[in-house]
Amino acid sequence: MIKIRIDLAKNSYYIFLKNNIFNYVAKCHKKNYPGCRAIIITDNNVKKFYLTSFTNNLSKNNVKFNSYCVFPGEKSKSFHSLENLTDKIIKKGVNRNDVIYALGGGVIGDLAGFLSSILLRGIKFIQIPTTLLSQVDSSVGGKTAINTKIGKNLVGTFFQPSAVFIDPNTLITLPKKEFLAGYAEVVKYSIIDDKLFFNWLNKNSKDTFNLKSENIYKIITTCIKKKAKIVKLDEKEKKTRMLLNLGHTFAHALENELNYKVRHGEAVSVGILMAMKLSQKLGYAKKEDYYVLENHLKSSKLPIKLKQLSNNKNWQIKSIINKMQTDKKSYKGNIQFILCKGIGAAFIKKDIDTNLLKKTIEEFYI
Repeated sequence: MIKIRIDLAKNSYYIFLKNNIFNYVAKCHKKNYPGCRAIIITDNNVKKFYLTSFTNNLSKNNVKFNSYCVFPGEKSKSFHSLENLTDKIIKKGVNRNDVIYALGGGVIGDLAGFLSSILLRGIKFIQIPTTLLSQVDSSVGGKTAINTKIGKNLVGTFFQPSAVFIDPNTLITLPKKEFLAGYAEVVKYSIIDDKLFFNWLNKNSKDTFNLKSENIYKIITTCIKKKAKIVKLDEKEKKTRMLLNLGHTFAHALENELNYKVRHGEAVSVGILMAMKLSQKLGYAKKEDYYVLENHLKSSKLPIKLKQLSNNKNWQIKSIINKMQTDKKSYKGNIQFILCKGIGAAFIKKDIDTNLLKKTIEEFYI
């Protein structure tokens, strides 16, 4: 088993990586929270594969539990879903000693984490991420949120989990497109500050998608350690942690434009490429950096153009830019972008010329 500490000023915790981890989770619950109920939040897709296995292990360890399912996808990150879920949990009975388990991907982690932070003014919360995206990124660092009609993740809290339990075997049942969506976040980490990691991904791209390869452990642990290092320096995203949003200013606007009917990682793929193109236009990155990144995303079967996100969408640049104005990183009315001085060298940039932004987005129409 691999054990990684997330070291924070307060509320430090561990991430555990192990195949077939449910029995270990149940034993940890019995030891650390004796007599406390496990409240499991999952979605209908994950339920089919893993809920019974998890609850059987809880029962074997004499842990009482209740489970709740929501619809898969970003639509469940809403006030409506939050209210329905909260009411169901309260009606069945809950107290501050109980523990909420987020069994699923990024949506479940965000929704369950936010609910945990506000239910009874805060109860313990544990992540069991089952997608690549959630294992390498969203389950680490304590960001929780739901969406509004205006934008993505605009209502939320910083609320650290008590632990994160990762079973790479859960990726076996993950649809290929979901795995690829998570891989976009992996590429993001390499672009931020690790050209050697990017080169390794490029060299080992065929093995990356072989879940029987040891490479998947390297990918997950590398990303977690990178995020842990940044979160330790800037837990509440005042400055350094913003770097983790590389490509996300574009991506969140694109997701909103498509009414969240696109995978987050797919939007991130186009978003990080847009960020590199903008960096190139501003003279920070070279053409070579852009083309190397584009080729890697393309060879990984990730989208690199707007039409690959939606064939039917009549994209409006003005609308995309307006959506960017609601980005959480905006400062004094100005959009802040995460740009790159080449692969492995991200930085924060303010005051981007709107015309240059328009020209950048236009290049992704074709």
